[in-house]
Amino acid sequence: MAMHRGGTAVSGQAGGPVPGGSKPSFSQALDVFRSRNYRFLWTSSLFSFTGMQMQQVARALLAWRLTESFGAVGAISLSFGLPMLLFSLVGGSLADRFEKRNLSLISQVVTGLLALINALMLVTDTITFEWLFILGLGGGTAMALGMPARTPLMAQAVGPDKVMSAMAMSNAAMNFTRLFGPALAGAMVAAWSLESVYFLQAALYVLSCLTLLFVPRGLGMAMSRGPARQGMFAEIGAGLKYVATDSRLRMLNGTMLIISFFAMPYVMLLAGFVKEELGKGDGAFGLLQSVSGVGALAGSLAIATLTTYDRKNTVQWVAGVVGGLGLLGLAVGSEAFGYSGALVAILVLGLALTAYQTLNSTLIMDATKPEYYGRVMSINMLSFSAMPLMAFPLGRVADVVGVQQMFAVQGFIVIASLVLVALLNPGHTFGRVAPRAYSAMGMGHGGPGMARAGARPGSPMTEEEAAPAPAGGQ
Repeated sequence: MAMHRGGTAVSGQAGGPVPGGSKPSFSQALDVFRSRNYRFLWTSSLFSFTGMQMQQVARALLAWRLTESFGAVGAISLSFGLPMLLFSLVGGSLADRFEKRNLSLISQVVTGLLALINALMLVTDTITFEWLFILGLGGGTAMALGMPARTPLMAQAVGPDKVMSAMAMSNAAMNFTRLFGPALAGAMVAAWSLESVYFLQAALYVLSCLTLLFVPRGLGMAMSRGPARQGMFAEIGAGLKYVATDSRLRMLNGTMLIISFFAMPYVMLLAGFVKEELGKGDGAFGLLQSVSGVGALAGSLAIATLTTYDRKNTVQWVAGVVGGLGLLGLAVGSEAFGYSGALVAILVLGLALTAYQTLNSTLIMDATKPEYYGRVMSINMLSFSAMPLMAFPLGRVADVVGVQQMFAVQGFIVIASLVLVALLNPGHTFGRVAPRAYSAMGMGHGGPGMARAGARPGSPMTEEEAAPAPAGGQ
């Protein structure tokens, strides 16, 4: 099979053209749930994503209450993003070196403990802006060291031909929680207190960890080991070199930076925007976040149907442009129609940016050798660290020029940047993408080297074929 390199339209099987792309199939995407291990991973993610969505609302509201400054809210986001910038590459090296399930488990235990500490400080009235910043540093560090392991783990639970479905359904779990998580957090703050949200978040992470214990250790390790292990910094360097010398990975990571720098930081400014510009309360902010979740869920489910579609780069580009238009709509719509105009724009933003992110992550996984999964995903995480990092300077600008004007500028920059990318590299943007060929070794559901005889590489096991794993993965 010829491979897509450097954005060039390529051939599929030797001697034949790439097919025009299969029709979208949602039932095909649901095949990932035939895997027992994927179901446990997905359920664990559902608990942790719910806690994460609630925390985002609580943290933004708490930062605003403590300071009433867009810049200060951005600074709290900065505390979360700095560790991701500093430690994501270390997390990627750890993910390729050690047991992915255990790394993910440790990360979630730490996050749950930090939520509990935050709740207790609120109860004792000892929380300050400085302490909130320190807790953000801890949460960002836990995510930086744990997340590069979790994404490849979900992909390796189902096999290489189901990566897009696995990633899309994982994002669907996250975005499903956005339907009720933010609204629930807003309602709990209005009815009880901020600390109630943090206590519930800690409990949700306990459930997430307990579910994760049912996933066996060693999942996909045979595929991930690759060459003999080097020192950590040598492996980080090898991962950076791998991405730098692969034209497709360079382009995918570069285009993700555009969205991370100039589109996604709008989320960090919403709490102050709802209160300052729209004159609404905590419940309205939670509802706005939930509407964004409706769009995001629709986007991730739509992308799940495109597993075999060979124009994913083009769909990603269109989603990015629509995201830029959504930011313009947020500025203009909220000015003209108030809260209702903001709701429509947020719906569009949720759909478009989620579709863009899901496609980008899937295309990166498709282009990466399994032994580099952790390191490449950690490099991709550096793009996401740009979101909280940019929230601080954008928040400072919003304090001066106004948040609606800030949204408009962000939208113009996103659209202009993506148009420039399309003009400079039309082959990557509009060319066909042929899937890469992988070995099925280590990608089965029973752990490393357990691909069954006669099975199609990467195909999911049925319940009868999957041996149940005891709690704790022993």
